[in-house]
Amino acid sequence: MAPPAPRTMSGVAKIFLVVVAVLALVVGIFKPVDPGDTAFMVGEHVGILLVLLALPLLLAWIFAGRRKVRHPNRFVLIFCLVSSFFTLVNSITLLSNFEPPEQRFARLMREAAGLQPESHRGFGRQRRFDDEVRQQYRRLLQQNRDYVAEVKQMDISKLQGLNASQTFADPEAEKEGLEQLHALYDVDAEQEQKLRGIMAELRQILENNAGSASEREAMLRGFDNSSTAQFARRKETLSSEKAWVDAIDDLHAYANAHRDGISVSDGHLVINDPIVRSEFNTKMNFQEEKRRTFLKARQQFSQSQADSLRKMGLNEKDMRGK
Repeated sequence: MAPPAPRTMSGVAKIFLVVVAVLALVVGIFKPVDPGDTAFMVGEHVGILLVLLALPLLLAWIFAGRRKVRHPNRFVLIFCLVSSFFTLVNSITLLSNFEPPEQRFARLMREAAGLQPESHRGFGRQRRFDDEVRQQYRRLLQQNRDYVAEVKQMDISKLQGLNASQTFADPEAEKEGLEQLHALYDVDAEQEQKLRGIMAELRQILENNAGSASEREAMLRGFDNSSTAQFARRKETLSSEKAWVDAIDDLHAYANAHRDGISVSDGHLVINDPIVRSEFNTKMNFQEEKRRTFLKARQQFSQSQADSLRKMGLNEKDMRGK
C-alpha cells in the first residue's frame, strides 16, 4: 500500500498567506509609535511586527506545522486568523490618527508651543509635512514673543500726556510723545509684515507638500478662510491705528502753526482766536474719535484671536510665552 501523498498548500491558501502577511507588514511599519530616538522607535516597530507576524507563525506552527500535525492549509488558516486579528486592532489605531485639517493644525500648534509632546505619525511624507508646519508655527510663536518683548522695552512714558495742555505749550515734550507714538506704530506695522511673511511661507508648504490633491485643496481652503479673516481684522486694526496717528500729527501740526496764539493758564489751554479755537477743538475731537475707533478695533481683534486660539487649545499667554 503506497503511503499517502503529502499534504500541500492550496493556491487559495497561498494567496491569503501573502495578502495577510503584506498587510501586517504595512501596518507594522507605518503604525505611529511613541516619539524617541531612532533606535527606540525602530525597536517599537520591530515589536509590532513580532506580534503581527512572528506570534501568528509560532501559533500556526504549534497547531498545524509540526511534523505530527502538519497541515499546510490549516497552518495558513491559523496564521491568517491570528495575524488578521492583531492587524485589524493595530489598523484601527493607525486609521484613527488621520485627522481633519483643523484638528491636525491645532495639534501641530500645541506641539510647537510645547503644550504637548510631538507626535510623529503617518507616512514619511506626512511626517515631513508635519515637521515643516510645526517649524513655521514655532517661528510664528517666537515672532509674537519677540514683539511682546520689544513693546515692553519701549519707552512710552510720554504717550499718556501727548494731548495734555502742557504738552502743547512744551515743544520738547510734544516731540518726545510724537516720536514714541510713531515708534510704537512702526513696531506694529513691522510685526504685521513679518507675520504675513511667515503665513505666506506656511501656505507655500501646504501647496507643495499637503498629500493628495483633495487633501491639499481642503487644507488650503481652511487655511485661506481662517487667515483671510484674521488678517482682515489685523489690517483693520493697523489701519485704524494709522488713522489715529495721522489725526494726532495733524492736530499737533495745527497747534504748532498757531503756537503764538496758544497758551496755558492754571493747567488749561487758552486759545483767544475763536476761529483757531474752533478748528483746534474740531481736530481734537476728530483724533479722539479715531483713538476710540482704534481701541475698539484692537479689542475686537484681541477677542477674535482669543477665540481662534481657544479652538486650538491655546491662549494668549501661550502666544506671548513666559
